[in-house]
Order: sequence, then structure tokens, then C-alpha cells
Amino acid sequence: DLLGLHVLKAGLEVGYGTYSNLRTYSGGRRFRDNSSGTLFTDNRQYGFLVGPDQAHLMEDGLHWQSSQLFVGGFLQDSWTAFDVVTINLGVRWDNQWLFAGDGSQFLALPNQLSPRAGLIFDPFQSGKSKLFASYARYFEQVPLDIADRAGSSEPQLLSGRPAAVCDPTDIKQATGSCMDDANRVALNGPESPNQKWIVTGGGRTAVDPNLQVPSSDEIMLGGELEVFRDARIAATYTRRWINYAIEDMSRDEANTYFIGNPGYGIAADFDKPVRDYDAVTVLLHKQWSDGWLGQASYTFAMLRGNYAGLFRPETEQLDPNINSDFDLKSLTVNRNGSLPFDRNHQVKGFIAREFEAGHDTKFTLGGSGRAISGAPSNYLGSHALYGGDEVFILPRGSGE
Repeated sequence: DLLGLHVLKAGLEVGYGTYSNLRTYSGGRRFRDNSSGTLFTDNRQYGFLVGPDQAHLMEDGLHWQSSQLFVGGFLQDSWTAFDVVTINLGVRWDNQWLFAGDGSQFLALPNQLSPRAGLIFDPFQSGKSKLFASYARYFEQVPLDIADRAGSSEPQLLSGRPAAVCDPTDIKQATGSCMDDANRVALNGPESPNQKWIVTGGGRTAVDPNLQVPSSDEIMLGGELEVFRDARIAATYTRRWINYAIEDMSRDEANTYFIGNPGYGIAADFDKPVRDYDAVTVLLHKQWSDGWLGQASYTFAMLRGNYAGLFRPETEQLDPNINSDFDLKSLTVNRNGSLPFDRNHQVKGFIAREFEAGHDTKFTLGGSGRAISGAPSNYLGSHALYGGDEVFILPRGSGE
């Protein structure tokens, strides 16, 4: 009790997690034909070379077990002064370490300081109105998928066979002539020690030594007023934006990759990630009194940028922090625009009424409704290396 009422809170969190992943392709490999239809390549299969043109294929798949350790804590003070203003101040401190399948450390993401601040002001000192504002920074707790894939290595090989002797749509050929080493054709130049095999996956991905932890900021402004007994109207503005993202990138069109922050550090020549969210919400709320309750709200929101986030809805790719958004510079064209979850209009309504059916017996009847506008659509095309729905032919979100 110092110049008002203080409520202090503190907490500590320690966690350990593991991720065991056994993965393979159906039939041990994935076939893909060239643009003329004359050649089929097994462009996705796990394996490595043990000598010139000597391949060891991992028919049973690839198995890694990665792990993580995280330690965090927070301190918060909520100060109410003179029954007029409440100030919330706090800070959260987090640390995360990710370990690859061989047990070695892959990523160290320490000293994540997240400030939080909030202000609530009652201009009439009546408890029937308030103005509020807040700011917060949030750090991503990076999922273990990146340690499983980029940190533990993904050895893969590619070879090719003429369509005349290998048609994978025919099950007999798919398990017969398509597997015959004698049918593999030369894919490399005469100076290469490997004529029939191309290495498409390798060891652990390089990491920017000055890697920044992914984070986003949020500000919120609003006000609330009681318009009649037990009923209030409120309006809120919210803005969120991204500071850093972690992604894998390649400067040589998929020959080699590295982990970094797009637009910063060793990836300064790549586009910075943009994911801007702006929303205005108007709410009418009737508290439970006189036997009924009601609430209605409308939100207008925009989500714009070039970074879909940890999930790519266009291809259903779920590889947090190593999605294809920044993989190649040839993929970054036309990426700015309305993001997949840019739904501009949302209306919600809820109402409930309590009825008495007899002595000490009551029942409640209620209903709710929700309407939300559609998501943007895109004109997508195929990429020579990455396949379908990876290229934005027209600017993002320009579809119907």
C-alpha cells in the first residue's frame, strides 16, 4: 500500500520437451516427371553417397529425436492510485535451447526480455467508464521441427530414368524397372565423379551467429462507457506487427541453405518479413440482470504483408521457421498483399434469457450467431524446383 494499492506477482517456468520423428515417402521415394514427360526422377528419397555413384538408400526412412530446454520467469506490478488510474507494468524473461538429433546444441535463443505495460483510467471516477491502452512484446517459442530437419540433417539423393522404361503410374514398373539401377541415366557433366546421382540434401544447416529471436509487438487502445443500467458499449483498436522471423534461405537456388533473420544479419539482402494486423472492434454488452444477457460485436480487420507465418495455407506446409516463404529469391516475387487470414468483416451476437418453471426451478434459453467475410484468393503457379502453388503469378490477394 504505497500511494495506492499494489498487487505484485512473480512466476517461474522450466520446461523440457522432445520430438521423435520417423519419416519416409510412400514406397520409399517420390517420383516427378520433367516438363516434356520424357524423364522421371525420384526427386525425394532419403539416402547418401558412400563413393562415386555408389548410393546408400535409407529404405526404412529417417529417424531423429530432438529436444529443447526452456527457462522463463516474470515480474508484474498492478498499481491502482486514488481509484482513478490503474497502471500495469511487467517484464518476462525467457531462454530457449534446441538440440539436434545427435544431442548437440543447434540453436541458443537466450535473454528474451518482453516488456508489458498497461494503463486504465476512469475519467468520471464512477466505475461506469474507462479509457485504456497497453503495449506488449511477445517472443516465439520456436517449435522443434527446425531442430529435427535443419539441425539434424536430411540426406537425400536424386536420380532419373527414361519414361520409356519407367512409368511410376504402373505399379509393376514402379516396383520393377523404376528400381533397376541399369535404367538410371546420366544427369551430371562428364567431369563429375557422380554421373547418375545428385545430392539434394545434406548435413546440418548453417546458422547466422547473430541470430535474433522471432518476436512481435502489439498495442491496444480503447474506451468503455455504461450507456444504461448493466449495459455498456466499448470500442478497441489493435495493431500487431512482426519484428524478426527465423527462416531458412538459399542464395544459389536450393543448392545450399542457411538459417537467419530475413532482412537482417547475413540475410540482409532478403526482404524483411512483414505481417501487419490492424483491427477495430465495437462491442455492446448487456450484463446478466433482470433475467437476461446479451452481447453483439463487429470487427473490421486487415492482415497484410509478405509472411504467412508458421503455416503456409497455400500449400498446407507446416514447417515452422523453415517454410518456403523466403527459401529462394525467385519465390519472393509478388508476395506482398493480403495474407491468407485477412478476413475484413466479422459479426458476433449472443443472447440468453432465464425463465422460472416452478419453485426453485429455472432454465435458460440462448442463441448465438457469427458471420465472417471470406479470405483472399491468389493466382498461383508452379516453380521449376519447388513444384505447384509456390509462385504468385499476380500480387498476393489479387484473386476474386
